[in-house]
Amino acid sequence: VDAHLPQIFGGAEGEAVYIDTEGSFMSERAFEIAEAFTTHVHKMARIRHDEATTAAANALSAEGIMEKTYVYRVHDFCEQISCIKCLPDFLDDHPKVKLIVIDSIAFHFRHDFEDFAQRSRLLNSMAQQLTQMATNRGIAVVIINQVTTKLNGASGAAAIAPALGETWAHASTNRVMLYWENKQRVARLYKSASRKEGTA
Repeated sequence: VDAHLPQIFGGAEGEAVYIDTEGSFMSERAFEIAEAFTTHVHKMARIRHDEATTAAANALSAEGIMEKTYVYRVHDFCEQISCIKCLPDFLDDHPKVKLIVIDSIAFHFRHDFEDFAQRSRLLNSMAQQLTQMATNRGIAVVIINQVTTKLNGASGAAAIAPALGETWAHASTNRVMLYWENKQRVARLYKSASRKEGTA
């Protein structure tokens, strides 16, 4: 939703693509978030109290945000690969897209793959295509990965690890892990080219 923030408020004033691999995208919840977002933007416009910000806020609506959020539901890894391969043509037709979200990259690749070398090739190809789109078009790409429990052979201790392994984790520029701790949602920055590791 934040990709739609008007430029006068410091946003990208763009559109978004959401690739749903798990069937977890809920349009009702997205609409609620869009409504809360537009209410917040209107409050900011009232605080600034000038004609340009008021006009930008009035042009923003939850319905408009939903119309400019393009959702793709992919049902298997073949559809996922095809969807990503078709994205450059879609972006040519929709140059205002500023954000691509893939939720989740791992879902169709975790099971029913006997040839792990092929899986790695397919995932690396997708990573290269997404990196190229982000670099060449100035688009933010957010890839959600699942996590799994990894056992340490020596100590037997369990730790949370990226579902597709450390190799895939290196494909991203920034890596953030979200988890619950003492009934609070925590975000931990594990990898970044411009910021040090930290927790919020």
